[in-house]
Amino acid sequence: MSRIELDTPIGTVSADLDDLSRDLSYLLSKVKKTDKVDQSINEFIIPNDDSVNHAIESKRKYYHDRSYIFWMQAMMGIIEEGYTIVKAENYNYGDNMTAPVWFDEKIGDVTIKVPHKLVMFVESKTNPEERFVIMFTPFDEYEVDMVFQFRSGTFDYTSFWEKVENYFYTQGMLKGALFSADFKMLETETLSWSDMIIKDTDRKQLERNLVKFIDSVELFQKKGLRGSRGVLLAGPPGTGKTLTCKVLMNEIDATVLYVARDAVSDVGQITELYKMARRFAPSIVILEDIDTLGGLGRDEADHPLLGEFLNCLAGVEENNGVVTLATTNHPEKLDWALTDRPGRFDVRLKFDYPDEETRLAILAKYLEPFTTKGLKLKSITKRTEKFSGAYLHELVQSAFMFAHEECGYCDNPTIHQKHLDTALEQIMGQRETVSREKGLTYSGDELTFEELYN
Repeated sequence: MSRIELDTPIGTVSADLDDLSRDLSYLLSKVKKTDKVDQSINEFIIPNDDSVNHAIESKRKYYHDRSYIFWMQAMMGIIEEGYTIVKAENYNYGDNMTAPVWFDEKIGDVTIKVPHKLVMFVESKTNPEERFVIMFTPFDEYEVDMVFQFRSGTFDYTSFWEKVENYFYTQGMLKGALFSADFKMLETETLSWSDMIIKDTDRKQLERNLVKFIDSVELFQKKGLRGSRGVLLAGPPGTGKTLTCKVLMNEIDATVLYVARDAVSDVGQITELYKMARRFAPSIVILEDIDTLGGLGRDEADHPLLGEFLNCLAGVEENNGVVTLATTNHPEKLDWALTDRPGRFDVRLKFDYPDEETRLAILAKYLEPFTTKGLKLKSITKRTEKFSGAYLHELVQSAFMFAHEECGYCDNPTIHQKHLDTALEQIMGQRETVSREKGLTYSGDELTFEELYN
């Protein structure tokens, strides 16, 4: 049996090591171990140190993207309405006090003060006993762990967070805004139908299924009809699909969630986007190049994101007030369950290369801002078969650059026919070069953009 002996002023003290170890373990288990953070929190929530009768409860929120900015704007709005921030502290390793860390996020003309690393002590303006503490622990700029601590029975966390959510979806900065899937505010040109050349039948289709539908969605629901709509814009690159999306952003009074091709890669992201779109309704989800979005398609096997996307478009949850507008350069690559199922994409509009009459109208439109002389646009349109609107725009841009150079870079160059002819020769030469690099045979108008770029 192991023993320890110690010399003391009152004589030698002897103890069994096993008994001593057991007794020390018992004493340590009874000692309340705490650091300055815990102590400060306990003293604030339970000022009379009645911790036996009033347990402290915790709830956690975790953010990992820029949505954190807008959630904090909503939460701070609720706190400002009904609460007072008594103090804000920060500690290094739980012991050494340091300055609280906030960062300023500028969104347009508004600067949002966002909590980053601190402990926030909050008290109700009407009930001093209603207190809670929020600890913010960052892992990255927008990756933050939030822990709410409060005394059970004096603070209703569920009710508080419901108010935050309601603020976020009805008064927050994202409501009625145009933002991307990574929560960046986007700016788009102020465009209308007069800024583009589009068939009247196509424009009416878009107005009927998007603009007027959003305005009358409640009427459709009252009649027992779906409160959601899906429109697919299909066609070669540069034929006006993106421009149409920009016009519709201006025509519809709704929250717009823009999803680029590289915005979705993980399972769950699409579900979260549509969950948000439902709460923001009326809203538009714009999906650019849907054929490449997260690798959607079933060429070899079921893609994990495909089932999720199908379910979001027409699944258990209703998308009332949500319109999905998608574009694709390759509709043939889309799964049939996306393209041949009412309730997912109800309307499909074909954006093909403009015919000769349409090309003439597009060229005239693009040339409106410039001084021109002696143009023979019909001769140009006859030589631009299979030219998209984007290439016609480039034709005008290049012609202006030649005119600008010829006049010595004057302020108001005049575009002549020779400038358009030279620009067209340059573009056709570039197309021939690309075709040779691709190993294709170029013969006038027979080579399509699909062959060139895919």
